[in-house]
Amino acid sequence: MRRRIDDAPRAPRLPVLLASASLLAIAAVAVGGASGRLRAIPPPPEPVAAAPAPPAPPPERFAAVTARLARDQTVAAALARLDLAPAEAKAVVDALRGLLDFRRARPGDQLLVERREGEAAVHRFAYRQGFADEWIVERGPDGSLRGRKRPVEISTEVARVEVAIASSLYESLEAAGQDPGLAVLAADVLAWDVDFYQDVRDGDAMRIVVERVLADGRFLRYGEVLAAEYEGSVTGRKRLFRYTDPAGQTSYFDDDGNGARRGFLRSPLRYAHLTSRFGNRRHPVLGYNRAHEGIDYGAPTGTPVWAVGDGSVRLAGWNGGCGRTVVLRHGNGYETVYCHLSRIAVSAGKPVAQKQIVGYVGATGLATGPHLHYAVKRGGRYLNPLQLQVPREKPVPPEWMEDFRDRIAPLRARLEGPVAVN
Repeated sequence: MRRRIDDAPRAPRLPVLLASASLLAIAAVAVGGASGRLRAIPPPPEPVAAAPAPPAPPPERFAAVTARLARDQTVAAALARLDLAPAEAKAVVDALRGLLDFRRARPGDQLLVERREGEAAVHRFAYRQGFADEWIVERGPDGSLRGRKRPVEISTEVARVEVAIASSLYESLEAAGQDPGLAVLAADVLAWDVDFYQDVRDGDAMRIVVERVLADGRFLRYGEVLAAEYEGSVTGRKRLFRYTDPAGQTSYFDDDGNGARRGFLRSPLRYAHLTSRFGNRRHPVLGYNRAHEGIDYGAPTGTPVWAVGDGSVRLAGWNGGCGRTVVLRHGNGYETVYCHLSRIAVSAGKPVAQKQIVGYVGATGLATGPHLHYAVKRGGRYLNPLQLQVPREKPVPPEWMEDFRDRIAPLRARLEGPVAVN
């Protein structure tokens, strides 16, 4: 007999129903616990609007006035001209006392006074001598004025300067945008080889590697000349390097280590022009021809005059038509004579060193204007100073030549290389 499908034995339903009920119970418990936790978390607070920021205070405004110290004027007098009350001017000076030597104040020094707008009292005062020296007086929280010297960062860089000469070295440097004071340093270094009063010609060229001293990044002054080269139609090429030997002695030498220093300088003046040569001439005061036993350099009154070499002072005083005169005695029987001085800076019997100042250019005695008459004697006979051949001093010793070459190599490369563009 065939069985129908619905006649098949049925599986028991009770276990299934119990299992389903258990699952539903667990789910209900889980949902209930979750909902309980959700109910436990408080709702986020309502955002609170930020309080408006107070308005920024208006910026402080200051008014500043400046002045330059006049000739024969004290700092206190200059402050009075800047409308400081006497008591406040005294307080400024007192704040600088012990910091600034008022005896060294000089014409052209700058004074600056700052005040809060609408106030008469000083807020800040500055006293400046060039870029490197500045003194500050500021008002403290208690209202008192306190002084200090502003620290200045001094640094040194090495630069190369090149100039083509069209008139004089001084004017050519100025025309090239360089500090013409470099002409004085060049004349100092090359004084044994180049006479800048008679050897300079248009078309000559000069190169210098020199230290530039900076104050807070601004040019303050030149330092040492490290290398110098002069290429001239009269002089040829003269090139010198500054070298400090292992014993600590510093001097200038050429490429081969020969010393630049000679017994005599080419000229007793750093910078001037030749106005009269050695030999016969018509005397400008006496009006007749006579031997001119030296050479004349035209220069302004007060120009310093160098001793051309080491020696001692034989005469320092009035000497007839030569006016105020210095006569120096040197080795090997040489004497040098310096006439028409406005002032004498040495005393008879005292030793002098090469490049020491012995006097200052003037127009004393028989002179039509300020100039220096310079003469050289040997054995009682006058010599032409422009034709003197004085040997150089000792070269670099052989045991130091390797050190010398190593030290001047970067200077030579800097001298010969292209000019750096700043």
